[in-house]
Amino acid sequence: MRVYLLAVLLLSATSYGAAECPPPGFDSVSPDVFDLDAYIAKPWYIQEQIPVAYQTVDQLYCVRAAYQRLEDDLVQVYNYANQGEVNGPNQVTDDSFKLLGEIPDLSDPAKLQVGISGPFGNGPIFSGPYWVVAIDETDITDPQWAIVTGGPPTVESNGACLFESAGFNGDGFWLFSKKPVDPENTALMREKAADLGLDVSALLPVEQEGCNYDGAFTPSN
Repeated sequence: MRVYLLAVLLLSATSYGAAECPPPGFDSVSPDVFDLDAYIAKPWYIQEQIPVAYQTVDQLYCVRAAYQRLEDDLVQVYNYANQGEVNGPNQVTDDSFKLLGEIPDLSDPAKLQVGISGPFGNGPIFSGPYWVVAIDETDITDPQWAIVTGGPPTVESNGACLFESAGFNGDGFWLFSKKPVDPENTALMREKAADLGLDVSALLPVEQEGCNYDGAFTPSN
């Protein structure tokens, strides 16, 4: 009997606090609250993120993302960051490493596949998921913040969920703002991300104070 009780206690202790990953219902935002043209109309400034294979801790300075619609289902992606310090060397210095986002299902535009631009202009190659999983719904024609992930988180982390960090795809967790420095919305996004079942303790701050963004692409619309 004692052995049985001990086994039950050990199982309970192991299971307590364990998260189901991906969290139930984890998905991109509904098209009812997501307007792709509004989303890409202005640059996004990353407030916090997890390091990924293509953007390490020493590149978390002045991180910015901008987009340009090419076709109904294709978006050019322009990522920007500085190396080592604010206004340091640009992480990407030319156009040889262009990224392209493709919307596989136009009825679900907040769910993209992003990868390297293919050599024949037929969509991205070596692509991975890019999901907008929460967004400012105050005015969907001009959202001020968004939470983006590399698809669904599949690994338990601190009682929540995170990503495998196994390569370039299926990874990533970012807090976007339309303002370079936005502590108010960053706090709001951290709360919402935690409610979604994401491990916000893994997020690192991105330094945006004093950034010049020299050479960064800015949408013309």
